[in-house]
Amino acid sequence: MWESFRANATNYGIRHGQEWIGYVNVTVEGKLLQFYLTPSHMPWGIEIFTQFLGEYQLSSAMVGTNNPCLMSVALRNPKQVSIDTYLFRDFWNREIPKKEGQLKPCQNDDLKRVVDFCQVSMGAPVGWLTSYIGGLIERNEIFVLQQDQKIIGTCEVRQSLSAGQYADIGMVVSPDFRKRGFGTFLLKQAMRIAQERNKIPICSTEKDNIGSLKAIHACGFYSKYQLLDVSF
Repeated sequence: MWESFRANATNYGIRHGQEWIGYVNVTVEGKLLQFYLTPSHMPWGIEIFTQFLGEYQLSSAMVGTNNPCLMSVALRNPKQVSIDTYLFRDFWNREIPKKEGQLKPCQNDDLKRVVDFCQVSMGAPVGWLTSYIGGLIERNEIFVLQQDQKIIGTCEVRQSLSAGQYADIGMVVSPDFRKRGFGTFLLKQAMRIAQERNKIPICSTEKDNIGSLKAIHACGFYSKYQLLDVSF
């Protein structure tokens, strides 16, 4: 999730004289995602951060609690702070009952029907879904659970581009099959696939997505870090 945010954002470098001393990442909506300064320049962090906010007229940031540099300046005098997203990494093994249906890797021939399924289940634009799911199929990172050619749900195992030892996992369940344990089952299968690929499974969900939170907790994950929505 985080890497998709960064990929669609604008990067700025911070320079002191001829020396690059840090960088900033801002979404197209004008929300600050990352702020980094070299340790030797952190004593001027508040001043540089405040100057950047004013120059680019930014009024909010998404602050990861695992990002001490940004936390140290963004939480100095915020207007409001709330949890937006829970980040899950650590977990303990839990057995999940098997569910009916066949789980298989998505193929190119599955693209249209998986896009249609996700559009109905998630409401995302078809054009974006076609590009996104097409990329997952190409990298063998999306799997479909079906029964009699009816899609019950999908799960994803996305290798991190910035930290190759991790795989970001997720699932989507058909509205017709929700609240029946399929989300937990699909997430557990994604965990298994990630581990078979020698990757550490991680995942995330918005704080108000109760269904996803229940499935994530049922699989044994617990949240050590969060994304905070901070306004200035």
